Amino acid sequence: MIHIPFVGNPNTGKTALINAIAKSDLEVGNWPGVTVEKKEARFTYAGEDVVLVDLPGAYTLSPYSLEEKITRNMLAEEKFDGIIDVIDTTNLRRNLYLTLELIDMQRPMVLALNMFDDFTKRGYELDIDKLQEIFGVPAIPTIASRKLGTQKLIDAAIAAVKEQTIPLIQPYQEHIEKEIAFLIHAMPQTGLSPRFFAIQLIADDPYAHALAETLKENDLIEKAAKARGRLEAHMKLPIKTIITRARYEVIDRLLEVVLKKPILDKVLLSEKIDAVLLHKWLGIPFFFLIMMLMFKLTFDGSGSLVTWVSNFFQDFLDKYISLGLQDVAPPWLISLFTDGILSGMGLVLSFLPLLFLLYFFMAMLEESGYMARVSFLLDCAGRTLRIKGNAFISMIIGFGCNVPAVYATRALTTKRERIITILMIPLMSCSARLPIYALFTAIFFQEHQVLVIMSLYLLGIIVAFFLGWISNLILPSEEGKPFFLELPTYHMPNMKAVWVLMWPKLKDFIVRAGTVIVMASIILWGIIKLPVGTDPHNSYLAQTAKLVTPVFKPAGFGEHWEPVAAMIPGTLAKEVVISSLGTIYGVEIKNEMTRSTFKEDTIMQLKALKEAFVNAFLHMFNIHIESLNNVQPSTLQQKLRKQFASPLAAFSYLVFILLYIPCVSTMAAIRTELGMRWMLFETALLPLVAYGMSVLVYQLGLRFL
Repeated sequence: MIHIPFVGNPNTGKTALINAIAKSDLEVGNWPGVTVEKKEARFTYAGEDVVLVDLPGAYTLSPYSLEEKITRNMLAEEKFDGIIDVIDTTNLRRNLYLTLELIDMQRPMVLALNMFDDFTKRGYELDIDKLQEIFGVPAIPTIASRKLGTQKLIDAAIAAVKEQTIPLIQPYQEHIEKEIAFLIHAMPQTGLSPRFFAIQLIADDPYAHALAETLKENDLIEKAAKARGRLEAHMKLPIKTIITRARYEVIDRLLEVVLKKPILDKVLLSEKIDAVLLHKWLGIPFFFLIMMLMFKLTFDGSGSLVTWVSNFFQDFLDKYISLGLQDVAPPWLISLFTDGILSGMGLVLSFLPLLFLLYFFMAMLEESGYMARVSFLLDCAGRTLRIKGNAFISMIIGFGCNVPAVYATRALTTKRERIITILMIPLMSCSARLPIYALFTAIFFQEHQVLVIMSLYLLGIIVAFFLGWISNLILPSEEGKPFFLELPTYHMPNMKAVWVLMWPKLKDFIVRAGTVIVMASIILWGIIKLPVGTDPHNSYLAQTAKLVTPVFKPAGFGEHWEPVAAMIPGTLAKEVVISSLGTIYGVEIKNEMTRSTFKEDTIMQLKALKEAFVNAFLHMFNIHIESLNNVQPSTLQQKLRKQFASPLAAFSYLVFILLYIPCVSTMAAIRTELGMRWMLFETALLPLVAYGMSVLVYQLGLRFL
């Protein structure tokens, strides 16, 4: 089996190249931190098993960030057969710094000159033959987004492994090479390249120093210190500066030979767009404008389909499952299937079209290169909290799901930053909350649905920043590492890459609807039915909810027990709030079955589906046809409208849903990353914050609205 890692700077297209070669679907990201661990893609090449390893992006093997540490450790400790160095040809000088470090490791190697189309569009020319001659390894132009050059790349990589094509050493200044040779002469067998190990020791790299201590090579450490002292005395500079300058001198000499620049650098379209979208005053307003447009398209394009799916479960499946079971199953089992499982799962799955569009637009923004710029925009705000822009990358991920957002904080360099960021993440409105917002805003704020939902997202961000500000005052300061953020050029999103970003999130939602939601619905149905034979209003769930419901009167939703009861199982997963409402009201209310045949109902459902698609298309472009808008509100919508005294009370309820306890998966992630103490602290804190904010919103609303 052949193991080949893909190594390169962040955003050079490593993952996209692997997906193109191995036909895999590893997640591609347009910001650093997407690959925080190694990922693998396996395939067969000419009868041989090949494993392509996607390592996190790294600017150097003398690491600052967690990603760089993972990459350095994997390259140093794993027995890889060769290396594919992925280079962003639009930024050769910076990318070749890592290339020189990889050359010092003396492993079989191939260069992937990626984004070659962008490179040539800018008017640059590269003498690839001369580059291959100088480095002694193949250099293959590639365009990962269009799968160009990928076959040549893997052919060259396998050949390099079999033929042991070791790159030619690029010598530094004579006095540096003299000290390297002096140390190599005293080097023990470590499994590392003697040259790489010697340079790292001279540069006072902690990893190399620790390895020498492990090998009990105190004499080697002493010799490295003397070599370092001689170089610093000779150059009158710190050792890290000496090594860095030496490498860039080699790179600059190389580029003079192989690179032909245009007479005048073109002003790129990306730079023109960034002049507006990253403007000091216009950047943030444009961000909110883009988010509002995304939500408007999402709701306009999904509303009719959400209604169709809901009616399909409620009117069609409910009817025929009941008819199919009535002669073979007892009434309680029929009720379990229809009022429990079907009502709960159906209501959650009805929001699948909405989430499909939301994930689609978010993936389009990420693929285009815009989302990386959002963390740049928010970096200034982060300085107030003493957290860097990559903390906001985690928070942006939190808008999809809080769980991977918590794990993404591993890329942060200090524990203090991680604590503050993790405290803030659960206040980012994850996609599981969106169906709840959609349901309530469709009932109470039909004319202003997008504005209300945007206000909830914004409120979550404001409360998160306030919590972060308080944490910043309390937690002791820590010295952090520099933060580098790569801004990729804007480009048209690749639809396959968009799908690769979307599908895992959609799949997770569907799987949860079929597992967590079903189990929660069954348990909830059972609790509503207990004690056996009692009215739902006297069930154990109702009795428990009625005890705490009066507490919420100052928040405006303390009159009815059902909405409060739905929040209790919502701690399992936020979608369960929706399924719980469906289950509670499904048991309370049973529609009469219409007298029609299966064929007639099927034809009616197909016609309704066709009309829903037409309606979705027309509404997305703000074209309204009266006949398509006469949709009767569902039983659940009618019930909720009666149980909330006013739109203000409904909004207060949504504020509580936004801010209260995160789901159990998020709490488990917090425990993994910060420990039990911090998990319990956040679990206790957020319900208090949620209650305080919902009361504040409702009372201020009563006073001023």
